[in-house]
Amino acid sequence: MEDTGGVTVLYVDDEPDFADLVQYWLEDDDGEPRLSVTTVEGVEPALDVLASQSVDCVVSDYDMPERDGLDLLAELRERHSALPFVLFTARGGEEIARDAFRAGVTDYMTKDGDSETVRLLAERVRNAVQTRRSAAGEATDHLQYRAGLREIALDAATSLMSARPDEFDTKVSFTLQTVGEFVGVGRAATYLADGDDYEQTHEWTTDAPSLPARLRPTGDYEPWLVRARRVETVQYGDPGTHPSAEELVGPTGRSGVVAPMLSSEFQLIGVTVFDDPDSRVWSDEEVSLLETVTELITRAVERRRQQRELRRQNERLEQFASVVSHDLRNPLAVADGWLELAREGDEEGFDRVADALDRMEQLIDDVLTLARDGSDIGDTTLVPVAPLAEEAWSRVDTRDATLSVDSPGKVSADEGRLASVFENLFRNAVEHGGPEVAVTVGHTPDGFYVADDGPGLPTDRDRLFEWGKTTETD
Repeated sequence: MEDTGGVTVLYVDDEPDFADLVQYWLEDDDGEPRLSVTTVEGVEPALDVLASQSVDCVVSDYDMPERDGLDLLAELRERHSALPFVLFTARGGEEIARDAFRAGVTDYMTKDGDSETVRLLAERVRNAVQTRRSAAGEATDHLQYRAGLREIALDAATSLMSARPDEFDTKVSFTLQTVGEFVGVGRAATYLADGDDYEQTHEWTTDAPSLPARLRPTGDYEPWLVRARRVETVQYGDPGTHPSAEELVGPTGRSGVVAPMLSSEFQLIGVTVFDDPDSRVWSDEEVSLLETVTELITRAVERRRQQRELRRQNERLEQFASVVSHDLRNPLAVADGWLELAREGDEEGFDRVADALDRMEQLIDDVLTLARDGSDIGDTTLVPVAPLAEEAWSRVDTRDATLSVDSPGKVSADEGRLASVFENLFRNAVEHGGPEVAVTVGHTPDGFYVADDGPGLPTDRDRLFEWGKTTETD
């Protein structure tokens, strides 16, 4: 960025020690133009300075006594509608960021109290001031405009790539606003594929009507879809010569539309629309900027999708580990009990321990099959219920409990998984029904049932089959 005579910054923070540190780092930053910083400790002192001095940019904390940073922003916008204002706060979050951008903040950053964050703040301040000076006509020649386009692209990259999950929507909308204001369009929106349609996910607009909530590639809109499928940037001038653009710009008036495509792994996933209320000829540099910004939005969308998928995978992995540990508890408890008897001289105990270990090995093999192949374990066959239930009963530490099997017949099942079901049900019956509980396995018209004479089900039965639900108090 070329030197334009320096940038004066008013920094507002109720913590004077931190304000002094930020002032030192901002003024020590060797970027151009150099920054000159004045610090004050609250909203009222800041307003006094703004009434008596001219500054190029205001940087303010959010959480301050009596009046916060958004109060200062509201006052500032009444007096200086275009003066750059950066909210620099430790209290980040989607709600604060959304309120700030609605109130007209120029930029929003989360402060971490380190020099690298303040260095980034210095660049944001310079970009904001440069954008304002460009809009005011202080950098109107072609070379400076091209430089401004590059600065806008870099700022969009920084904003989108640094967005936390709870800031994503606000940062995308802010990027549309920043780019839209710089290139002079009236409205901009991002659409993501939803079946054959495209659903609007983010929008920025001035006084122009909102863009449609959904784009439907049907009828006269088919030429647009053909180009979109080739991941080409769509450009329209006068809707009268391009009927397929009518859904975007309306049946009347002239419009200049640029719509770069969002693509991932050679697949069309959406489109970003920039709409100038006046017909215009877009320069190659402007179209390139809009394509670059759309690519940045694509990467941010994909990163959020990957984060969500990773979170879902972690949840499934946690659930999977819980199931495995639960299934292994039964044979492990049996092996432990019979080993103790074997040590006391009951040699039959060693055979029962071996059976329990065989069962554990079978469970581990099933788990490895599922983990490696991601497929279901085993094919279903007609399984006799009675002998399988009795075998499962022998694998569980049932104490003095009794089992009654009343002609349950056969069912179609994976034998190993059905055995685990019986083992878990029997163990739960003993744990919750007491050491002398009576358990029955019986026939139903479409399968079998397992019942016991314990205390019964809890009163909140609607939650009984929720994952992780237990009646254990610990």
